[in-house]
Amino acid sequence: MPEDKQDYDDGMMFFHSHSVWEAMQKLEKFYQCKIYGYLDIQESADYLCDWNAFDKDNEDYICDIDEVPNEIWVKAFESAYNNVDCECGWADYQAIIYEEVVARLSGSEIQW
Repeated sequence: MPEDKQDYDDGMMFFHSHSVWEAMQKLEKFYQCKIYGYLDIQESADYLCDWNAFDKDNEDYICDIDEVPNEIWVKAFESAYNNVDCECGWADYQAIIYEEVVARLSGSEIQW
């Protein structure tokens, strides 16, 4: 390998070469704990892409789901996680995240 193309350790090599699930499994093993869920932008987008705000054939269409900025997803994840008082499952969180994303895309925020 040419010297100028040599690989380097940026402190994140593990994350460059492993999926979220693999990283979580390593964390669980190391800390002897169980991580029972996480929220991921791509998984949420895949799940919510046919919901009204992202369905081009629906009268409530706002935009293509791939146009939703990552910052809105992250804020929606944080808001849902920090403000929901129930024992929600993954699909329940997705519904809450959908409402939060739609509100932010529409220029408002959900008042918790």
